[in-house]
Amino acid sequence: MRRMLICGLAAFGWASGLRAQPVPARDLWEFPLGAIFEPPALANEPGAGLWNPATVAVPPGERFRIGVASLATGSAQGVDGQLLAGAWRRPSGNTLGFSVARAAINGLVRTESDPQSVGNIAYNTTLVSLTAARSLTPHLTAGLAVRWRNGQADQESRDAVAADLGAVLHDLPWRNARVALSSFLWRPGREIEDRPAVLMAADIRIAGAAETRQARMGYSESAVNRGARERGPYLSGRFDRVEARAGYFRGSAGAGTVSRVRTGLALYYARFVVGIAREEGISGLGPVYQFTLSSLIK
Repeated sequence: MRRMLICGLAAFGWASGLRAQPVPARDLWEFPLGAIFEPPALANEPGAGLWNPATVAVPPGERFRIGVASLATGSAQGVDGQLLAGAWRRPSGNTLGFSVARAAINGLVRTESDPQSVGNIAYNTTLVSLTAARSLTPHLTAGLAVRWRNGQADQESRDAVAADLGAVLHDLPWRNARVALSSFLWRPGREIEDRPAVLMAADIRIAGAAETRQARMGYSESAVNRGARERGPYLSGRFDRVEARAGYFRGSAGAGTVSRVRTGLALYYARFVVGIAREEGISGLGPVYQFTLSSLIK
């Protein structure tokens, strides 16, 4: 864990020394890629640690976790995203993770003096993350991530390095409570230009006594510096191989406010988890659909 901390501090220094120009397409990371089914700060499917580095931790008794996620909107000019991730638990108890995520807006066309299209306009972003996590106490898991991000808007393309910290308090004595907190895309000294986010979530068990048969209730909140804010409650319930979730969130950006409903189902079969989720309420883009698949390997 000491080596992990040293690497994270080195990344902080590197990130703070990069040029101050903002990286294009930052707004695409306000879509919860891989985290429609679960609140971002607690999302561990498909096991990427994308939003909270601490959630990449592979449980004891397992060695590897691999996962993929795909997000798409139901309109011609919509957002789509893909995520590929893997994690390895070492004998020391440290988990090392790697993920590649990409998001883009499709259907942006270039026009000149008339409506006739003369080509497409590129608007996309790619995020590569190296993540490490470890259980510090029986109830506390912490993690850090070093990220390289590229953004392209038409002919403009820039990149930057960011470093994030996250923690999850879990299996607490009172109602099996969980509390999570993390940063996202933090570039020290560049907070105004690159708009990092702070993510938080907490939930408790409200019924059931086993992990595979329980109902939980929680609250999630996220805030982007000088950007969108989102908060709201959610419910989840699992019965053996099936888990269902629903949440109601209110997001604001500037003077505008929008309500979003997220629902999803996950199926646990052998060592695989398959999930599908839907978000409604984004004006002009239609529903957002997400598919996830992950597997634990001994």
